[in-house]
Amino acid sequence: MNNLFLSFTFIILITISAISQSDFVSIEKELAFHCDVMVNAAEGRHREKAQDNFLKGFNDALNQQGSFLHPFDSLKWISKKMPDDKSFRIFTWEVKGAGDEYKYFGFIQWPDGKLITLNDRFKEAEDLKEEEFTPDNWLGALYYNLMEVNPTNGEKYYLLFGINRWDKAENVKLVDVLFFTKTGQPIFGKPVFRKSEDRQVDVFYNRLLFKYAADGHMTVNYNPGMEMIVFDNLIPKMSRIPGQGQTYVSDGSYVGYAWDKKNWNLVNKIATEVMETAPRPNPILDKRKGKKINGEVEKKS
Repeated sequence: MNNLFLSFTFIILITISAISQSDFVSIEKELAFHCDVMVNAAEGRHREKAQDNFLKGFNDALNQQGSFLHPFDSLKWISKKMPDDKSFRIFTWEVKGAGDEYKYFGFIQWPDGKLITLNDRFKEAEDLKEEEFTPDNWLGALYYNLMEVNPTNGEKYYLLFGINRWDKAENVKLVDVLFFTKTGQPIFGKPVFRKSEDRQVDVFYNRLLFKYAADGHMTVNYNPGMEMIVFDNLIPKMSRIPGQGQTYVSDGSYVGYAWDKKNWNLVNKIATEVMETAPRPNPILDKRKGKKINGEVEKKS
């Protein structure tokens, strides 16, 4: 009797779960439509209207029971990041408004159904490198990487790599730090980036920020082989945009922050291997001329 009851209960749970996920599939189709319009519509007012519909609909969907288990994979225009421990996930996205200014939005969601909205206040913030921020004054960005960090001298935190399209002339890339208080509240910013000033005084920053020319290229990410955060070295240069003045561009070299199990330490110049000759593929026989591509004569058998 007990086994029959357990089997019946299991069947009910599976059925409820299937119905729930089926509902999310239907909801996601509607969200995907608004998501596509808010990114790709030619008219700014159409993008903003679609964004309003998407934000409300996505908020409602994430507040439904069981939503943490749904991947929302078809929402390809938003970033979905989850750490290896699967303790939470974070959604971020950007929308180009009617005035050509980009706006940023996001949510943090937990498996128990808790949901927090991220409110972008980047352009109102001060003391960007030293201050802590909450979800209510979030430094809005589209996150393209999330990395879990477990230092030997403290509690676990997460590195967030993101981009903010600051204005028509410049972008900002940042490496922010996300940690949770004992009560589970998310905080952005932690003094884990160490830079030596005049080789005497160590200065610690809560995050890394890089502003550079919008028509240039700049990379910032973690390199697992080097165990470093690696980024392009930026140098000042007059902008090609009329009236813009000075901006920053990559000079082709790289700088980084190396992990010592406790902090991230600035490495001003990352050594790169310079080859005397260009690398060549394995020799390939050119049968028409009886020679190898690299110029060596093929011996006849």
